[in-house]
Amino acid sequence: MLERVKKYYNEHEPACTAGLFVAGFLFDVLAVGRIDKPHNIIHQATYLSLCAYLTGLELRESHGGFVPHERLKTAWRYHVGATHFMLGTLLNIYTLFYFKSASLGTSLLFLLALVTVLAINELKPFKDSGTLLRMSLFSLCLVSYFTYLIPTLMGRIGVLPFLGSLAGASACIALLTWRLYASLPHQRLLVRRHVVYPFAGVAALFTLLYFANVIPPVPMALSEIGIYHGVSRQGAGFELTTTRPRWKFWQRGDQKFLARPGDAIYCWVVVFAPTHFNERLAVRWRWRAPDGWSRPDTIPLAITGGRDGGWRAFTAKANYQPGRWRVEIVTSDGRELGRIDLTVVPDPSTAPREPRILLR
Repeated sequence: MLERVKKYYNEHEPACTAGLFVAGFLFDVLAVGRIDKPHNIIHQATYLSLCAYLTGLELRESHGGFVPHERLKTAWRYHVGATHFMLGTLLNIYTLFYFKSASLGTSLLFLLALVTVLAINELKPFKDSGTLLRMSLFSLCLVSYFTYLIPTLMGRIGVLPFLGSLAGASACIALLTWRLYASLPHQRLLVRRHVVYPFAGVAALFTLLYFANVIPPVPMALSEIGIYHGVSRQGAGFELTTTRPRWKFWQRGDQKFLARPGDAIYCWVVVFAPTHFNERLAVRWRWRAPDGWSRPDTIPLAITGGRDGGWRAFTAKANYQPGRWRVEIVTSDGRELGRIDLTVVPDPSTAPREPRILLR
């Protein structure tokens, strides 16, 4: 049976390698937990270390700096597949984190870009560039790892934690480069091309996207957002009042807000943040005027991390006018955590309402 598996792998190595990459994604959809759990952080650090070690050995082998032991030659044959599996797992974790902290469209485009890079890597014309592309994927994973780890340890987000993230990732690449310089003393240009330059490109791209407020604000995540006619605290929980018909199940609360005199619009949010994490969000209310979106009416919202279900909070707006509205949840460094659109429609009816109460 084992020989048949080996034969199939040898005959279909590109497809098997891509399959292992995808398997890493599917495996971690079920396995990944809270972003700040120590076992998750250690698990990712282990995979990153193994990917760096195996890819470094591969680079050394291709230029005479490493020869696998006779007893390990059979196992070494599968190091590319193992590396792709670990990269797939890591990329899945970070894509999930980005997905939770950003819009669905952004996360899907990111995932498609990663799969496209993998497919190109496995095409025959690009086979000689395999190490280079794997190191580029590794650099993406390494920067993503530190981009959420340093803010988690510091308990906040912002420019300083982001720069600390780049510094941590750079230190790891410097260590790997130093080790390869020692093993390949006459191939320093090669090492820079396969290790330093891909990392520098990824780091520069992340820096550009960060200051353009494009990178999602990991490790924070908007777990829930909705529009309601009322929100009140009841003991350890909250009561949300909605008049939305049950058949409009796709709406998050009263996104078609039927407004009567004296009504206030409540925006309910649940935000996940790691333990000991403090952040001051801004809730921006915008009205769609004939000439575009109005300047935001901003309400501050302080949150504290650590709760498994996320920090629950709400804001209310009593002064509004009919039309289209948008509520944006923005972090202290200007990155959007999430948004919700609603339409305010005057309700001339005086008949008693039949609201529903939702418990949170």
